[in-house]
Amino acid sequence: MDPIRNSEHLKEYVKLHPENRMAWYLLGKQYEQQGRAAKANYCFIQAGDIYEAYEQRPDPLSEAQEQVRAQAEHAMEWLRKERKRRIRWRAAYVAAAILLIAIVFSISRSKTNHVAAPAVKSTSSSAIGVALVESTTADELGDAMQHLMAGDQRAALGIAAKLQQEGNWRNWNGTTELLFAVEQLPQGGVMQLSWYESRLCNCSPADATKSYAAYTDWTQEQEQRWTLASGIRHYYSRTGQWPASVDDLVKPYPNNYLAGDTPIMQAMFERLLTELKRELKGQTSGGDNGNAGAQGDQKGNAIGKAAAGVGQNAASQSDAKWSNTPLQIRVDKMTHRLAVMSGDIIVRSYKVGLGADRTPEGSFLISEKVRNPNGRDDGPYGSRGMTLSDTNYAIHGTDEPQSIGVDDSLGCIRMSQEDLEELYDLVPLGTKVTIQQGGLPATVSVPAERFHLEPKQDETNPRRTYAWLT
Repeated sequence: MDPIRNSEHLKEYVKLHPENRMAWYLLGKQYEQQGRAAKANYCFIQAGDIYEAYEQRPDPLSEAQEQVRAQAEHAMEWLRKERKRRIRWRAAYVAAAILLIAIVFSISRSKTNHVAAPAVKSTSSSAIGVALVESTTADELGDAMQHLMAGDQRAALGIAAKLQQEGNWRNWNGTTELLFAVEQLPQGGVMQLSWYESRLCNCSPADATKSYAAYTDWTQEQEQRWTLASGIRHYYSRTGQWPASVDDLVKPYPNNYLAGDTPIMQAMFERLLTELKRELKGQTSGGDNGNAGAQGDQKGNAIGKAAAGVGQNAASQSDAKWSNTPLQIRVDKMTHRLAVMSGDIIVRSYKVGLGADRTPEGSFLISEKVRNPNGRDDGPYGSRGMTLSDTNYAIHGTDEPQSIGVDDSLGCIRMSQEDLEELYDLVPLGTKVTIQQGGLPATVSVPAERFHLEPKQDETNPRRTYAWLT
């Protein structure tokens, strides 16, 4: 994208917003490129410490600079007070607008589409950072840019994405729209912006092929993160102890919290465990985090609630929390759908067979996970089974595929083998299951490449003959 050459827009902007130092700085850079040193220096005085932060040297002038800087500080103090008076949208609009201008404007003397970034270290453990936005308002875009450039999602490649909306839900596997990407270039502290939607930048959209491929890799890693984070939480809730490694979660039946693991899950375990401990510490006061028993259950519930939120409001939390929000299952008896959710994001949605009034409504937990409950993978219960709260109700397979999508069971939840095996790997022991009338869209939502964990343990139970209500 070519640098912005017309300074009239910025001139008008600073007239309307003389307190905005970033706008003054950008206008000064344009004057500097045009060789108009006097006007550039005047703008740099108005920019104050913004100039120092980006140029890493003192402002070009002296006494007038200090005076204007004081005025700018006074203006920023006014903005902070306005935010406290709940007029945050106005400040956010200004910040987002300036961020848009700052990123597309080049401050490199080579006149390339580069933006100098503050000299800070990346805080992301991954090469890809993603900020999910619910809309394309200036407020949300500004927040996304802040996260990707300097926040928790800062990485070698940062992507802003908008998931497909379906009523009150966002579809993880629907049509995802990539809005823009910020890439850190090999030159130290230099970022490059690529816009993918012309309506947002009034420009020719960049090629998003690379970012879509990176986003796909990130979604697969995020699904493993959800599963691992959920497993860690449920392990802590049940035992009052934190797992020492992934191996503590991948045990033989009946302690098979996870159905297996992956190299990515092994690599992310320590960092994720640290994040979850920090979340719990912020939600509880006093006590010893190592205590077991009832205290462990209480704290386990606290950490689950801290990240899960209530209903569909969980997505309003910070990005760091939503990415660790535990997975839950919701079954809709009206649409015959079973959804795996994180906050307001539908991660999966499957067609299931139910039993009408014979299928109970309410909240349950997956209290048992067993492989080949009939001793083989083609029996009445299929290749997997998940008991609900130690009752005779379960989520399991079936040897009657025609019963999927209708009310033909005695109360259990029937699934096709492919869907069941993915669900079994995706959700850990202890996952919450809610059965209700209505609330889920009728869309079936599964990816082309299914979620799969490599099994490391024996999850069969030859000591019991199962008698779930098929």
